[in-house]
Amino acid sequence: MSGIYQLLNTAKEGLLASQVALGVTGSNVTNAHTSGYVRQRAVLAAKSPGDLAANNTQTGVEVTKIERLYSRFVEFQMVGQSSEVGEAGVRKETLERIETIFNETNGGGLNELMNRFWQAWEDLSANPAGQVERTALANAADNLAGMFREYAGELHAIRADLDTQVAAAVDELNGYLSDIASLNGKIVEGLSGGVNVNNLLDQRSALLKKAAGLVDIQYVEETGGAVNVFTADGRSLVQGIASWQLGARVRADGYSDVVYADSPTVPINGAIGGGKLAGLLGMRDAAAKGYQDDLDELAKALVSAVNAQHVSGYDNDRNAGGSFFEPLGATGVRDMQVSAAILADPNRIAASATVNADGDNARAIAAIRDEILPDGVGIPGEFYASLVGRIGQDVSEAARRDAHETSVMTQMSNTWEQTSGVSIDEEMMNLIKYQMSYQAAAKLAMAADEILQSLLDLA
Repeated sequence: MSGIYQLLNTAKEGLLASQVALGVTGSNVTNAHTSGYVRQRAVLAAKSPGDLAANNTQTGVEVTKIERLYSRFVEFQMVGQSSEVGEAGVRKETLERIETIFNETNGGGLNELMNRFWQAWEDLSANPAGQVERTALANAADNLAGMFREYAGELHAIRADLDTQVAAAVDELNGYLSDIASLNGKIVEGLSGGVNVNNLLDQRSALLKKAAGLVDIQYVEETGGAVNVFTADGRSLVQGIASWQLGARVRADGYSDVVYADSPTVPINGAIGGGKLAGLLGMRDAAAKGYQDDLDELAKALVSAVNAQHVSGYDNDRNAGGSFFEPLGATGVRDMQVSAAILADPNRIAASATVNADGDNARAIAAIRDEILPDGVGIPGEFYASLVGRIGQDVSEAARRDAHETSVMTQMSNTWEQTSGVSIDEEMMNLIKYQMSYQAAAKLAMAADEILQSLLDLA
């Protein structure tokens, strides 16, 4: 009789194992398009109740675990690559915005306005008393100063936007770190209690990739199941269920440095290493600032050279010339203005080198176009052309790097999908397989029940 009960137990175990396997397969199917979901598999093993007739007979089946199918090595690579993709994306997007500012292809840009400005001086030198020429020069100069201000203002706006994104990225990262620490606690507790924590592991893996997209991180997994997260320079961000927050501290120039919240006076911009946050800091404090500084240098050199020559001449009323441009203030080229006196009365333009209205001073100012200006500016037109060319090269390089990093991530994602992604076709085959196993176990139970009923009838 015990053999009959064992047969029924074997059928029961087969039913339960097939039911669990069907449930896991169903979970895979329903989460086939869920972002971050990792395919699972029920691991079945033969089960023996003990010694039967001197033989260790395998008479049952059990689900030993619900296995999460993923490659730790590929996951580690994807976390690292997320930092590269995050930084490259920021550089490409920001440089494309800057390129739009300096776009000279459709005309009306700074280069064209500088040429008009120099040409207006040449026209005035030919007719120093002409009101049309004087008015045209005042307008050309005003347009040029306005374009300098516009370019500088747009660069300043981009840097301000990057700074806002820095603070937002810090807050976003802090949220991810807190969530990872919280999941660490749940995972450790679940594993110690024998609970399936695969979904929690999926969530934590997704958070690690998101955090790596913001900063360059390293992480190690403890034997208990928790992960410890570190910055590129080895500072702890997550340790078990504890997390350390970052902060954004406003500095003297109005922009924010990244700091540790528990040490807010020490900037750690250089320790970020990679990710979106490193890209934001680099573009704000290096690339965009560099272009802004170059524009400032060009404007300062041009204003200084024109003013120095202008004050040596005489205006249409035989008065000594004053400053043609207003001196640049603390904000540099964003303050660039033509003298209010000249805009109000173009006769104040000192076109002559003497009181005889000879036009030589206007000719000398026009010649500044081809002069080598100090402070590394050189010839104004060539300096600006070099700046625009450098921006174009930077944009091209940023686009190339972004495409490369994205391609590498795509390749890694494809490799990940081959192991961890859900194949509907494969899961359909598993559904059929486990359904047939369930039906076979049910028939075994029916057969055992019929045998037991026959024995009971004989009794």
